[in-house]
Amino acid sequence: MSYTRTDYYEAIIARQIRSGRASNKSEVIHQALALLDAVVQERGPAGASFHSREELEILLLQADPGTPMTAKRKAGIYGSLKP
Repeated sequence: MSYTRTDYYEAIIARQIRSGRASNKSEVIHQALALLDAVVQERGPAGASFHSREELEILLLQADPGTPMTAKRKAGIYGSLKP
């Protein structure tokens, strides 16, 4: 697998590894692709319809199991979504 290396993408990958969300570059890319696929296909994990906030939370928690879904995190996520 190859991708165009830019400082922007390398910084994202390094940040994910530093945070412990992934252990290597491949893991970061796999997680990103799974999240992208879920958004594009409008479905979350295990056939969820991905149309409710609860399903979005499940998807985000599976993508980043080390980060709890706190009120602050919810506000950041939902504040960026259009109603």
